Amino acid sequence: MVGDFWSELFKSVGSLLQGNQREFVFSDQEELGSSILTDPSFGQPSAPAAPSMLTQAKAALDSLQKADPNFSESDFLIQAAKAFSAVLTAEGAMDAGSIFGLVTPNFRAAFQQRIEGWRNGGFTRTITDLHLDPPATMRVAIGGDQEAITVRFTGSARRNTKEDMTGLLTEGSAGIDSFTEFATFVRPAGATTPKHVADGGASHCPSCGAPVDDGAVKCTFCGAPLTGTGGTWLLDRVSTSAYT
Repeated sequence: MVGDFWSELFKSVGSLLQGNQREFVFSDQEELGSSILTDPSFGQPSAPAAPSMLTQAKAALDSLQKADPNFSESDFLIQAAKAFSAVLTAEGAMDAGSIFGLVTPNFRAAFQQRIEGWRNGGFTRTITDLHLDPPATMRVAIGGDQEAITVRFTGSARRNTKEDMTGLLTEGSAGIDSFTEFATFVRPAGATTPKHVADGGASHCPSCGAPVDDGAVKCTFCGAPLTGTGGTWLLDRVSTSAYT
């Protein structure tokens, strides 16, 4: 009798659970069908995914290469890394004069103002142990009055600002920290890159006769333009975002 009781009880509970499960599934399907019928996008083709930033940059680089056959992305990135490193070194030395010819006038003016702010406020800026990873092209803008290329720099350095009177750090840390920054370089629209010496480019300045760096736009001694239309890529801004 006891066995029959528990057997009947289990059957009743099992039937109840199965009934609830069937009701739940039916309710879920009904809601799903209702949402499909009322969704205006159902059955419509989905919009194609937007090209990635790197894909757009590659397409723009191809267009730049067609307009400026002597342009080389690898050579540009080498020069960009040198300029970016020089700016960080100048910041650590608090010397705006050393970046002349590498940055735009607006960048240099803001850089100088920042240094004067540190000095007038009794602070010392320090950047040491700098290490840069290989840079990458992130954005390319062609058209208008100027062309622009945004480069992503990653690396590590000891970067901090110290109060001279107390010796306390007011910005950064005493340790070596990693960073990711985006530097935008600009040049006038329509500018072209000089040829390399191996391709017939100038090896000596036609004005003063001084030797010139391979692919240089102008003489570093007298400033005379070399081959191409000129228009050196100059650092215009540095940001923590590729969109600013």
